[in-house]
Amino acid sequence: MELESADCLASLVSSQLTLEEIRDITFARKGKAREDNPVTDEEIAFKLFEEENAAVVGSLRLAFSLQHALDVDQAILAKLSVEELGAVDDHRYAQALSLGQVLPDKSDAQEALEDSAVDSEATDTEDQIGERSASSGRPWSPHFGGSKPFRVHCIICTDSFRSSNTFQAPCKDYYCFKCLRDLVLACIGDESLFPLRCCQQSLPVADVLQLLPDDLRTKFENKSHEFGTLANNRVYCSTPICSKFLGSSAEAETSNIFCSQCSASTCALCKECSHPGESCAENIALLELKALATEKHWQTCPRCSSMIELKVGRYHMTCLCRMQFCYMCAAAWKECECLQWEENRLLNAAEARVEQEFGAVARVAEPAVFQRRVEQRTQELRYYHDCNPHRWRHHQGGGTCEECGNFLPLFLKGCRNCHIMVCVRCMRNRL
Repeated sequence: MELESADCLASLVSSQLTLEEIRDITFARKGKAREDNPVTDEEIAFKLFEEENAAVVGSLRLAFSLQHALDVDQAILAKLSVEELGAVDDHRYAQALSLGQVLPDKSDAQEALEDSAVDSEATDTEDQIGERSASSGRPWSPHFGGSKPFRVHCIICTDSFRSSNTFQAPCKDYYCFKCLRDLVLACIGDESLFPLRCCQQSLPVADVLQLLPDDLRTKFENKSHEFGTLANNRVYCSTPICSKFLGSSAEAETSNIFCSQCSASTCALCKECSHPGESCAENIALLELKALATEKHWQTCPRCSSMIELKVGRYHMTCLCRMQFCYMCAAAWKECECLQWEENRLLNAAEARVEQEFGAVARVAEPAVFQRRVEQRTQELRYYHDCNPHRWRHHQGGGTCEECGNFLPLFLKGCRNCHIMVCVRCMRNRL
């Protein structure tokens, strides 16, 4: 029965996605046509196809509901049958015990009921606040499933877990403990994932820390201190093979900071080796970087002074420090009169997204069709270049995530509006 329910659910999901695609296409076509235009045969066909798929979705929903009810009823009937047989066998066992007769062997029904009682006792014990606190070393929290565990799916790996063995984000998504720890590990190595968030909502750090091993918790706390410091104020050990984060130059009590790892001394002003008795000149490397930034037309974040290079697309920049600003003038986003995109970059972005969506061979196989799609994407990007919130859909086939640059061989997530293609990690935890 579980297999039948799964097949029914898979068919329902597939039909629902098809229906959404049809409606998206119909909506897009309506936006480009005049209201007084006569209805074409193609539009009539799309309408009939939409109605047919809507009927199929409705039928599958009803079938899945009935199948689910049947599965539940059969499980209940089976349990009641075992309980009745167990009660009869218990009565027979009690009679033999009272008459001093040889006790009969326990029946399968009795053993099944005993096993069920043991499982129930273990579940109740796990759900008790005091027992859970003693075994895990952390206080009970609504982020860890709730008072009565039930089955949920991890938003990252999609596996099923008891809710008490998951972490629930403020957006109501669930993370299994392994995927949550993987996210923390990824954040330690990639500042763009800091602070920890899901669906643009920050995760409660205090609750997350309680689920981490001691060594990972320490690493994350250290990185949080580093990432929480403005990039322009960060001081790192001047010994190249060490490069330990030493703190903020704005909070340094002296001009020289000693490294606890290699004992080297670093100047908090120029961030080079300490130079007692000498005037602190501006770092030569910093001057060279500024010269290169001017030559390459890079922009500087107005909050943390990080250098940022724009390659494709819009002028809307979001720095690692979460500052949003205009790439042209470095003013806070939408507080200037600059254009929000550059035509060549917009065209390059449209070409890249069409190629990723339909494959590199589409450019050569059907150049005219490819060009029309590029023109359509260009206009969509012009309108949706500041797309928020995104409308995600599943995109079959491999591709490169436009945010992190990782290649995924099976699938990506694509936005229905701006058509950006990203991995699940970036969709949930970066954008």
